[in-house]
Amino acid sequence: MEQRNERADRLSAAFNELNTVSLRQVAEPDPDVPRRRAYRRLRNRAVAPGIAAAVVAAAIGGVSLARPLAAPPPTGVIASPTATDLPSVLPSSPSGPTPSESPTLLPSRSATPSATRSPTPTPTGSTNSRPTPTPTSTRYIDLSISAPRTLTLRPSDAGYTGSLTITMGNAGTRAYDAGDLIVVLPVEATIDLNGTNIGGCFNQGQTDDLKTMFCTGDGPIPSGGTRSYRIGVTVNIAPGGPARTLTGCALTVRANVSGSFPADRSSDDNTARTDLKLPAS
Repeated sequence: MEQRNERADRLSAAFNELNTVSLRQVAEPDPDVPRRRAYRRLRNRAVAPGIAAAVVAAAIGGVSLARPLAAPPPTGVIASPTATDLPSVLPSSPSGPTPSESPTLLPSRSATPSATRSPTPTPTGSTNSRPTPTPTSTRYIDLSISAPRTLTLRPSDAGYTGSLTITMGNAGTRAYDAGDLIVVLPVEATIDLNGTNIGGCFNQGQTDDLKTMFCTGDGPIPSGGTRSYRIGVTVNIAPGGPARTLTGCALTVRANVSGSFPADRSSDDNTARTDLKLPAS
């Protein structure tokens, strides 16, 4: 009987001690318990993205992504693993399905776009539709004429007479029909074309001092060649009195091509001027 009461008292004492400890833990919890729980949660949050990134990298099979694998964990809790720590997390060989086996894991387009450039539009029609330009002709006309700068005439019964030698040249390469002459003379002077192949002259105008005539020219001169003519000159002024000089005599050559007169390449040498000197008697 005493042994039974001793056991009951021992059991009651143990129950009272357990009850007392439980009440004390409820009233005053262990301060390390919340810290251990928070640490486990933060560790799980930090490790989970790294594991997820490793699984995705293994599933894609080495395809690089344009955006980062996962957002870093909050600052001040646990330092996020650096880029050098990632290879230790990745498996040595991808164990997940390849992109061909699991299309749902692949992104909708590759990280590096490879758009095909459209060909340059070509103009409609054949490329040979443009007319072929004809080469510019290199043929040109370049006539010249020369004569003495002064001509001294001799007194005669009719007045003063003499002869003027002129030379025509052809430095051009274009063909022409004839080398016409434009003759300008003092009103007192006339010319005589006898003995030349230059045709007849006809008056084109006259002023108080000068008169102008057009003379049909000789045939063409070969390229690089020259031809000389001796023209008679007469001044209808009675001899006597002091010496004098008549100015204004000029001979101009121009090319005649079927009645038209094309431009000369160098017009500076197309006119020869001669002063007519009348000596004193």
